[in-house]
Amino acid sequence: MAMNQRQRLLAAANGEKLDKLPFGARIDLWYNYNSAHDTLPEKYKGWDQTAIIRDQGAGAQSRFHTVVKDTYQNVEVIEKNIPPYVETEYKTPIGSVSRRTLFTTTEGPWIGYDTEKMFQSEKDYPVIEYILQHTIPVLDPNFNKAQTAVGEDGIMMTGAGRASPAQRLMRDIMGFDRFFYELADHPVKVESLLETMKDMVRRQHEVAIESDLEIYYVGSNWSDDVHTPVFKKYFIPWFQEITEFLHSHGKLAMAHADGENRRLLPFFKETGIDVWEAWTPVPMTSVTNTELRNAIGEKGIIWGGIPSILFESTYSNEEFDQYVINMIKEIAPGYNFIVGMGDNLPFDGDIERVGRIVELIEKYGKLPVSI
Repeated sequence: MAMNQRQRLLAAANGEKLDKLPFGARIDLWYNYNSAHDTLPEKYKGWDQTAIIRDQGAGAQSRFHTVVKDTYQNVEVIEKNIPPYVETEYKTPIGSVSRRTLFTTTEGPWIGYDTEKMFQSEKDYPVIEYILQHTIPVLDPNFNKAQTAVGEDGIMMTGAGRASPAQRLMRDIMGFDRFFYELADHPVKVESLLETMKDMVRRQHEVAIESDLEIYYVGSNWSDDVHTPVFKKYFIPWFQEITEFLHSHGKLAMAHADGENRRLLPFFKETGIDVWEAWTPVPMTSVTNTELRNAIGEKGIIWGGIPSILFESTYSNEEFDQYVINMIKEIAPGYNFIVGMGDNLPFDGDIERVGRIVELIEKYGKLPVSI
């Protein structure tokens, strides 16, 4: 019996040998932008993302923010909608902190950008630690609904939060610049806060593991800007811990590896991560598919390989075809590789090129690759 898209993607992620290259496509950036501006192709108006990807012949990478949602004990959370912003205040018995988040309709209703971070000064350390200590994660019931909607057409791309504890401090709590300043000026306080964050993220995973998700995001969006000593000290030990936890429950660990990672590349294998998704090679980064394969070993799963810019009109149809064909040649024999975007169909990309990849795989992507 032929595999459906979900089965093919999961089999490939688990290192099983297939008859041809699997292909998982992600189009939410394109879909959300064009839906918001009423510029979807006439054929696809009124369609959801999964239906469009199915029509193009690919497997769907369906994004969901996280398997768990956070509740709080002895913390009052007050949200104020001031479009396009949401201001969130966290009141605790020892003080308050707040954040200001910008939401837009162009990238999806759950994607926000903090214009003011929770951490503003040294006095905020104890308050934020209190909030993390009193965060109670629970399964998000909306996850099952989203997973059911995707069905056998693809898989959900989520987890118990997409970033490691250190990166959550960088991205969500402090901002990247302030994190590095604080690490230099107050290393003991930063590391104490990091340990508290780790405990909270462990609780999230202990809840999330009860879901029927098969592959869990454990890290995303890092690049060489995360300096090598920081990555070695604060990232790698965590990834080793959390991948061991996931493996003990029969789950896989995945990183969203779409940045410029030449300096970090030598440390990828140490993390224990199974799947390197949204992989973005040259010309959007300086690293080739071959270099990533050499770094993670033959058993590591690469998911990606086609940079987003290839879907734009800057590249002709002939150039697009040649890139995909050359990529297939480069990854020969092609096992432990899932074709995908690095990392999304851009808002001005050509949706028909998703279907074109399917055609090229049918022609050149039989395994083992022999072109």
